[in-house]
Amino acid sequence: MEMNDRMEQAEELWDDLPTDSQHETLWEAEGTELAVRQLMDQLKASEEKQQGLMKKQLLFTRIFAVSNCVLVLLVLIFVAGVLPRLTTALDKATESLVKVDGALDDFGKVFDNVNSLVDSSSKAVEQTMDKVDQMDIESLNNAISDLNDVVAPMAEFFGRFR
Repeated sequence: MEMNDRMEQAEELWDDLPTDSQHETLWEAEGTELAVRQLMDQLKASEEKQQGLMKKQLLFTRIFAVSNCVLVLLVLIFVAGVLPRLTTALDKATESLVKVDGALDDFGKVFDNVNSLVDSSSKAVEQTMDKVDQMDIESLNNAISDLNDVVAPMAEFFGRFR
């Protein structure tokens, strides 16, 4: 089947050749050798053109391969240079996060201590207020008034010696 495809392609190529009267007369005339030489020259020129294009293609393929190798090498150098620094930075970040976690734990303990201090202070204030409420303010005022009555004449007496 592959052979048939090739033969059909060859016939299609043959059909694509110009069919002018000059070529036909050359084939029918005695100078078929000249026609064959001209066709061979055309084939040779076509082959040289193809080889030139293939050489250009080979050159561009090599340039592409070399540029890809250089690019891969640059990427490897970049990764080799950045990767150690990146792992070092990640290690430092991990250490910092551990320290922050410890600080947050300490902050929680301080907060608990402040809460207990506020609770005990509020209890002490409450107890003091209860004792103040239990005091008889009126009798205290009377006692202060009585004390003032007693101390006032003494202050007046000692004020004269001054």
